[in-house]
Amino acid sequence: MPDLYVTPAQLRATSNHLAEVSGEMSAILNDLMSNTGGTPWGDDSIGHSFANGTHGYLGQEQWVKNSIQAKTNLLNDYATGLRTAADTLEQQDQP
Repeated sequence: MPDLYVTPAQLRATSNHLAEVSGEMSAILNDLMSNTGGTPWGDDSIGHSFANGTHGYLGQEQWVKNSIQAKTNLLNDYATGLRTAADTLEQQDQP
């Protein structure tokens, strides 16, 4: 099996990339939420069913928002972990 080799600089580069992707996903989510606000479906019974039905728009919108936020949080956690690992590796290499 080949040896695994990684440097603290590589860990930090990956950490920065993950944090960047997380930020981009958050920005896209914010744009999505601001562009889909309001109630264009109206106040009648059909609009109410569309928005609040069993699998209504509002429930699905919240599910999407929560899912994307969970993924961005996960990416941020990975980024933090990689930075911590890089710092730890460097500290262990010090005499």
